[in-house]
Amino acid sequence: MQPTKREKFLLTRIRVFKDEHAFEALLSEYSPALQRFLYSKLPNHHDVEDAYSTLMLRLWEYTIRTPVEHFSGLAYTIARGVVAEFYRYREGKEQVPISGGEGEEGVEVESGYSAEYVETQIDSQLVKEGMKKLKNEDDREILLLRFVEGYRVKDIAKYLGKTENATSVLIYQALKKIRASILKRKT
Repeated sequence: MQPTKREKFLLTRIRVFKDEHAFEALLSEYSPALQRFLYSKLPNHHDVEDAYSTLMLRLWEYTIRTPVEHFSGLAYTIARGVVAEFYRYREGKEQVPISGGEGEEGVEVESGYSAEYVETQIDSQLVKEGMKKLKNEDDREILLLRFVEGYRVKDIAKYLGKTENATSVLIYQALKKIRASILKRKT
């Protein structure tokens, strides 16, 4: 996908004038998709917030120093690196559960979230777990492109070098695999 004239203009303003308003304008367009991407890759809200702030800082630093053609491509590349760093850093750390050990009671915490929000989070968590169980990395990437990043089937087909029909079939098969793993978990 080619960048628009507006995007090229904003990228030039960022690099030449270090224009924060131009950076904010680009972020307002891509931020929701980037956050969805991070939510699909990271375990909790706190980690997503940390990763997002790291992503924004690196994106700003890169765009003010280097000519950039595709803002979204750069943003997703940096986001993938931030996620990889998160898991690489976490690998060396011992994970300590928050809840107490045997004999200790858990603490109930009141939530300000609505039941609908909690239900949506549970559903998205099931889908995340289903995506992690997909053995084929291509299946995961296709679903992320389609449902997290919001690309059209036509654009995904062009990216993969396949026909739209073949791409639709791949998406359907990947969703079918996730559906099967979710149903298997519920039973």
